[in-house]
Order: sequence, then C-alpha cells, then structure tokens
Amino acid sequence: MYLLIVILVLILTYILVGMFLPSSITLSNHLNMRGNIKGIYERIEDFSNWSDWAIWNEDNAMEVTITKPSKGLGAQYNWTSKIKEIKHGSLTLTNLSAHNFLTYDFCYNKLKRGELFFSLEEQEVGTFVKCSITIQNKRKIFSRYFLYFNRKSITRNIYEVLLTIDKAI
Repeated sequence: MYLLIVILVLILTYILVGMFLPSSITLSNHLNMRGNIKGIYERIEDFSNWSDWAIWNEDNAMEVTITKPSKGLGAQYNWTSKIKEIKHGSLTLTNLSAHNFLTYDFCYNKLKRGELFFSLEEQEVGTFVKCSITIQNKRKIFSRYFLYFNRKSITRNIYEVLLTIDKAI
C-alpha cells in the first residue's frame, strides 16, 4: 500500500511540475554570414535548397516532398519518417519580406506546433542572420520536459544550421 501511495505522489508531482513548465518556448541563435543578403535569403526561401543545409535531412528514414512552386508564400516542405518522434509534418512559408525575414508554420500530424523565423540584416561585411523557433506544447507534458531540458542542444542545432547555410553559399 505504501508503495502505491509513493507511486501516485510521484505521478501527481510529475504532472503538476509539468503543468508549470512553459507551454510555449522560443529558442534562437544568430550568425554573421559571409554572403550577401540576397543570396542568403534565396537559399533559405527556396525549399529545393534545404537538402544542402537542413540538418534534419540526415534521417535516412525520412521521405521529403516539396510543393511547386518551392518558394514564395504557401510553399510547403512535407516529411514522413518511420522514426516515431519525427513522424510526419510540414513547414509552410506563411509570411515574408523580401531579403528581410521569412516565417514558417510547422505542423506535426496536421496540428500547428509552432513557427520557424529567419531575420536577415545587411552588414558592412556580410549578413547578420537570426533564426528562432517557437514551439508550442499546450497538451503534452512530456514534451514540455523534453524542451526544457534540451534547450541548449536545440540552440546549438540552430547554430549548426546557420553555419551549414553559410558554408553552402
């Protein structure tokens, strides 16, 4: 009986603590890239370029389809994976300002889970690029824990993406 009470208290504690973790989190990183603003913007905007720099494409089990046109408002990048955590989802370009910013909605299992945002600013030498991702986990407590404890890793991944974009130019 004592063991059952301990288990119930632990489960309730897990749920209660999880409910106080943020349901939405934004993680970002930036890099001053060598290329010009127009070239970097075009590399990011056009989904047909993403295979050159999107680190999540390293999943051999993932099947990617890109709508036509592959750039501009409404362009979509869809994926399906046999890996349970990746499942299937999409990125849709929802807002842009030529050579200044790009906003993508991302969905898992057809549910909007957040936004991916790139901002670009021309510098005297190169282009300052910032990438941020906002992830919403209103219902899934485990996902809140996962994001909370993996913030640094995700931020490093964003930086790795920016470095890879810079090398591809």
